[in-house]
Amino acid sequence: MKKTVSVNIRGINFIIEEDAYELLQQYLDRLSVTLKNEQGSREIIEDIELRIAELCLQKLNTSKTVIELSDIQEIISVMGDPSQYIDEDESFETKQEPREDKTTSEKDSDKKLYRDTDNAVIAGVCAGIASFLKIDVVIIRAIFVIMFLFAGFGFPLYLILWVIVPKTRSTIDRLRMKGKPITVETVREEVEIAAENITKGSKRFAQQLRNDDTYSKSIRNGARIIGTLFGIGLVFIGITLLVPFLIFIIGGFEFIPVANESGFVSFPEFGEFVLTNSSDYNLMVTGILLVGFSSIIFLLLSGSMFIFKIRNRWAKTTLFLLFLSGLTGGIISAVVGIRTGKDFIQYSEIEVEVGSVYTNELLLFPQERTLNTEGKEKIKSNSRLSLMEVDGNDVRLYGVHIKYVPSSDSLFHITKELSAHGRSQEAGLERCQNIDQYTEIAGDSLYVNTYYEFPKEDKLRDQEVQLVIQIPKGGTVRIKDRIITLDGIEPQKDEYDYEQDGYLRGNGKYKHYN
Repeated sequence: MKKTVSVNIRGINFIIEEDAYELLQQYLDRLSVTLKNEQGSREIIEDIELRIAELCLQKLNTSKTVIELSDIQEIISVMGDPSQYIDEDESFETKQEPREDKTTSEKDSDKKLYRDTDNAVIAGVCAGIASFLKIDVVIIRAIFVIMFLFAGFGFPLYLILWVIVPKTRSTIDRLRMKGKPITVETVREEVEIAAENITKGSKRFAQQLRNDDTYSKSIRNGARIIGTLFGIGLVFIGITLLVPFLIFIIGGFEFIPVANESGFVSFPEFGEFVLTNSSDYNLMVTGILLVGFSSIIFLLLSGSMFIFKIRNRWAKTTLFLLFLSGLTGGIISAVVGIRTGKDFIQYSEIEVEVGSVYTNELLLFPQERTLNTEGKEKIKSNSRLSLMEVDGNDVRLYGVHIKYVPSSDSLFHITKELSAHGRSQEAGLERCQNIDQYTEIAGDSLYVNTYYEFPKEDKLRDQEVQLVIQIPKGGTVRIKDRIITLDGIEPQKDEYDYEQDGYLRGNGKYKHYN
């Protein structure tokens, strides 16, 4: 019967025999004393403790839950006596077994592929493979470049290895990557190599900064060139935005295709057809001006500061005020936009019955808008380049949707669906009722205006007109040279299980979608 204690080694709890614990503690104490003057001694001891914890875990299984004295002796034999590698007079009295076979087997079993981030160009994949295979890293990199250029899978293979291969996080990982045995000697050597590399790199860089004035000048010149190019880019963007802003927003250039008595309308004038009221219009114009001017001047000033190396307090204060001005304009515009968007919340639709007709073929005649002259001539306005027209207090839009569905009897039934959006159902229905579109049945002919009108105060709220034509079995609809039929389609009760769609443009041309 032996007494046991519970110990924690690098975050892992073990149950260990008391004499084994004393031996391990003596070993670690001896290690601390021996390495106290070594560079990176703390990191070395932490790595040794981590390796001891790994070896202890390998000794345990379901039938063995206690670390014994023989286990610790074997682990110490594998790790090695630190006094063998440090010049001291004291010797560490521990019964050790021959190490040659154990280190060799340990080396073979622990070898593992890692990404060598210490010598990485991108992610350390090539450097890790080179260390694992013990060949020059240049060869591995050349292989990947050849696969990328000629085989095409070098890049995706590199990305896959980047994801699945872990990177070295400790000295033990670096030893495993190189296939070296993990002992006190190898851990100390690896830490010293890493520290020496860092020291050499830092000294080299510092020496260059102190003695090589050309190097520091190159850095400053490069930064100056980059800053100048960046400033030129900002100024170019600012001027590019300034010209259209002055022409279209400030100058009120009429470029939006909305025909009225004086020609097309400008961007501010178009806002009257969209925004709810005049106060929203004024607020939106204010917000756009603040955002536009602030953003453009901000770009121009920032670019000038980069180009001419302006660093004074007034320039920085001006940039901050421009930022606040643009932010204020953005908030104003957003508030007006949200308020206008509320006018699109509710979709409303009304259905108007046009009539019914008994015939085998319904003839549909598009009626384009005509302009009366002082004489007997009528001028057809069949070239529609504008989005809409404004005639006094009326807004005129072009284009009528047509939907074809099966009829439940032997008659053609024609109805008209008028739709619009509003803040409420009532507001939307009122806009629907204000839509004026002419459709009339005369004999076996259906006359349809290709445009519709509504009051200007209703604003643009997605007003639309759609004709619904119910076609009886065996019946056809003829639009110029186009014939539409729904033969073989049986209607369901109270709803249509099949339909075809078309669109009648403002110039009288027809497009069928099914």
